[in-house]
This record gives sequence, structure tokens and C-alpha cells, in this order.
Amino acid sequence: MLLTLRPPLEERCPDSAAPSVLAGRLTRRRELFERAGGGAPAADPYLFPIMAALVPVATSRGGEVAYPGDPMCLYSALSLTIQRAVARLERGLAPQPSLDDVVPDWGRYPDAAYRRAEDGPRSVLIADSPTTDGHVFDPRIWDDVARQAFIAELRALRPKVLLLSSVSAGHRYALEMAELAREHAPHCLVVLGGRHADETVRYKHATRTADLSWSSTVEVIRDGRARPVVDFVVAGDGAGLLDLLLRAVGLVATPGFGPTSAEEVLDALPLVAAHDGPTKGVGSIVGLTAEGAVLVPVQGERVNAAQLPSPYEAFSVRARFGIFTRAGSSTLGSRTAHVMTLDACPFKCTFCSESIQVSQRPTRFAVSETEHVARRIGRLVDWGAEAAFFDDPVFWGGNWKAITDFCQDLARLRDRRPEVRSFEWGAQLTVDVVLNRAKADEVGAALDLMRENGCTYIYIGIESMAQQVMRNVGKNLLRRNPEAWVSKVREALTTIRSHGIRVGSSVLFGLDGEDRGTIEETIEEIGRLIDDGLLIMASPNILTYHPGTAITAAHGQDRLDYHSRKDNRPPYTYFEEAYPEVVSRLLDEDDIWFIHEASAKRWGSTRNSAAESAASIGA
Repeated sequence: MLLTLRPPLEERCPDSAAPSVLAGRLTRRRELFERAGGGAPAADPYLFPIMAALVPVATSRGGEVAYPGDPMCLYSALSLTIQRAVARLERGLAPQPSLDDVVPDWGRYPDAAYRRAEDGPRSVLIADSPTTDGHVFDPRIWDDVARQAFIAELRALRPKVLLLSSVSAGHRYALEMAELAREHAPHCLVVLGGRHADETVRYKHATRTADLSWSSTVEVIRDGRARPVVDFVVAGDGAGLLDLLLRAVGLVATPGFGPTSAEEVLDALPLVAAHDGPTKGVGSIVGLTAEGAVLVPVQGERVNAAQLPSPYEAFSVRARFGIFTRAGSSTLGSRTAHVMTLDACPFKCTFCSESIQVSQRPTRFAVSETEHVARRIGRLVDWGAEAAFFDDPVFWGGNWKAITDFCQDLARLRDRRPEVRSFEWGAQLTVDVVLNRAKADEVGAALDLMRENGCTYIYIGIESMAQQVMRNVGKNLLRRNPEAWVSKVREALTTIRSHGIRVGSSVLFGLDGEDRGTIEETIEEIGRLIDDGLLIMASPNILTYHPGTAITAAHGQDRLDYHSRKDNRPPYTYFEEAYPEVVSRLLDEDDIWFIHEASAKRWGSTRNSAAESAASIGA
């Protein structure tokens, strides 16, 4: 299968006759849909059925850490297309033929009663749900039960488009879900996006070349490792690119459940892009046709997060995070929203797929937009959220002025709205951000402000407590002596605890320099932090190779099998994302069993106590 690179959409100057060509197509399309609808506005034939799915990672319902993938990535990517479709639904058909005549049928936004009633993973058939929230299939586990439920959804809805959002560990199940769509909704266009697409599909604008990982959906289909069951892959700024793609689908779609040509959608992209002025978003749209793969680069305007709707505008808050209990509404923890102020981490840890060196998702709030984020917290409270966790790799990028400004904005909101005063939240920081010597007074004052305005929990990536490991990571930025990292971790945790905030941590095994001795050292040192009351939760993880990270390249792991269908097994199932083919080459199976058993024994109930309850409930 050939790979063709088209010029960036922004450089494809449409023919001078393009506006009249588009106008003619819109007129003919309206006439076609009017005839199909028989003039019955209640049927609204201009709305085509659509279905989104969060691809799961786990394969059994017990005895393992349930990792839900990345729901917020999907919610964010859907935000613009849902906003456009709901607006079209509410205002009705425009007097004259319009590009937005034909839109996905996402339904209407959920009302307050629905938001507060819905809890936990979705169980209602999409075809029976009139809300935007009900159009996401979210099984969390991929087994026979989930498979049959997915087939039932496909048969009931018969979607014209299926959107799959997958992290790398779920890619094998995404391909199976796409195969099922081919069988049970044969004329459905399948679009794959999410973190796996972002990590494996890149277009280099400077050299006008494509860099496709061997693990990418495109390459897996091109060389025959998987059947051609995916029509489009979207990588980059999901909200803008997906909105563009679905508008192109709407331009060429025909009424009913007949086929839609991927080739025609690709040809429609420039017409749509040129219609409304500057394109929004940066990334790539790859069409997989019978003749080959066609990559369309998009170099549009970067979309600031404040310009996008809240990811929860269309979705109810379903997660319950066991670490938050102030609301007292559930033994499983408070109903918790996930919030992000940035997507890419400013640091350059060798193992991290969220590093600025790897991520193609730079959408973020500017440091001057703290008031906007505080207002979103108020809106989340209106929607039934009792807590929030800031999923940023580093809260506000580690900018203490922005953190201070946000807390002050939140304080003003709490003064105006008493119901916000019980709202609880947490965030992620790093050891070196907390131990910023030049801003020690500012850090201390900011931590006090955080606690006073609802922050009860901070999560820190410790990774390892062995110096011979940490010297290779790129995380320990201020090395001073061989014992520096261990002492710095203790000092950072002591600082946070002294301001009345609890601390949890992630620990990563399998980094460069790891051996059985460093594993034992890390488990024991983390145990001492627990003994001293500095950690309330410790989550052990196994290094999993992600396409594009420095450690993946250094270990020669350029062919990661994220496509073969196989169920996972212990001891790998006790860790997020871990599969035999993609974990650190420095660990054998005995090491992984040892990590699981020794950490459980030394850390006791502190191990994973909050992480498991949060991951198993929803997002």
C-alpha cells in the first residue's frame, strides 16, 4: 500500500471557481436530503448517526489494575464537533444551503438532573439516549460481555461514523472494534485517534516528510499486519481536526445508511478548510483508501484551551476518586472531574510520552487565564462535581505565579458561592518544582493558598529512589551529591506535608541502571517514606515503551507490538499498561513478580489504594 503526502491544507489554494462549486454542491445536497426526508422536519434527515468509543485496555474483570485509557482526550477531541452539531440542532436548518446542514446526530446537552443522576460507567444503549453523554461507548474492560454490548450498539445505531479513541496499550482492541464495525455496520467510516495516533503519526513541516512509527495504525494496515478496517487516523489537535473531518464527511454524505467514500471525504477537506477562513489545529489526517494511505498535513491556528468548550459541556462527571472524601456522598469517594491546564510536560524525562519532546498536544491555558479555569471549576460544581484532579503532567507547568493567581481567583469564587467551599481538588507537581530554592517563599505561600482553597492532595512522580537509576532519567535536574535524589524527595514531601496537604506518588521500575538491588532499594526507601507519614499512596509501575520516547529509541525498541490480539496475564495485569512485549527489557518476569509481591508486602494498604478505586469507577 502506497503512502501519498498531500500539501498542507493551508497551502492548497482552491480554484477560483471553488466557491461556486461548493455552493452548487450544497444546493444539490439540500435537495437530496429534502427528498429523502419527505419534508418531515421531525425526522431531520440531515442528522447522521454517529458513535464514539473509549477503547479499553484491560481484558478481565478482576485481579488487576483497571486502567481506563484516556477519557479526557476523547471528551476534548469531541468538544467542537458536538458544539457545532448541538447549535445546528437548536437553531434548525438555515434559510439557504449551508455547509452545516448535515451534521452528526450527537443529541442535546444533558440537563442538570441527568448530570447528577448518572454515575459510573455508561450502561444505557446509545440508540436509546437523546443526550450527547449517551453517544460514547465506554466498556473499560474488553471481554466477551463488552464485545456483545458493542455489537448490540452497532446494530441498534448503525452509525455512519465510528470514532475510536485509544492509548497505545488499547490499540489491539481498537483494531478488533474496527473489525466488528466492518461486520455489523458495514458502511460505517471508522476514525481512530487518541494518544496512540499522536505518538505514532508525525508530519515534519520543515522537511515536508512523514514519520510513521512501525506501531502506527497506518503502518500496521499498510504492511498487512492488520486488515484494512480503519478509514481515517487523526493525530494532533483533535478538536479542530476532528471537526474539520466530520464537516467534510457531512459534505459528501448521502441520506440513510449507505456507504461514504473515504476518497471523497479527502477531496472535500480543502473545500471545507477554505470555507470559514483559517483552519484550527495542527496535526495530520490520514485517509486509508483502497489505493493507499493519503496523509493530509494541517498547519492551522493553535487553539488555546480557553477557546474550546469545557470537555464536560457534553458529558456528565462519572469518576469517583477514592482520595477525595470531603463531600461524603459515597464510600467510593467524591464525584471527581478531571481538569487540565496543559497537555505536554515542559520537562524531558526519557521515559515519558507526555514530554514536550514527544507530545503533539500543546493545547493549554495561558498563565494569564487562571480566572477562566476558576470559572470552569464553578461550572463543574453546577454539573454535580464534588472534586477535581488536575491531570497536567505538572500543575500550571510548574509556574508558581500562575498557581498563586489561580488560587486567588478560586478564593474569590468561593467567597461568592458558598457551595464551592466544600469542593476538593488535587494536582501533580515535581520534586524540583517544589524545591525551587530561588522562590522558596513564593512556593510556601502558594502551598498555603492551595490548601486554604480546597487542595488536599498532591501527586508526585518519584520514579526511583536509586541514584544509579535517577542519574539517567533527565528528571533530577539539580543533582548535588550521590544521595541528592533520596534527600530531595524526602525534603519535597516534607515541605508539602508541612503545609497540610497529603501526598501520593508513582514509582517506575525498569529504567536505565535498574537491577534487583535498585528494585529492593527503591521499595525499601518508599516504605520508609510511608512509615514516616510522608506518603498516603504509592503506585508501582513497570516501564512500558511508548513510540517516540528517548528510552524507547535508546533500548532499540522501534518495533512495538501494540496490534496483536492477546489477553494479558499476571504478573503484568497488576500494573497499568504492562504487556510482555512492551515492558522494559531490563526486567524479566521474575523481577516483575518480585516488584508486585515485595511492594505489596512492604507498602501494605498504601500501595495503589486510591489509584485502583479511581480507575475502576470511571472518568
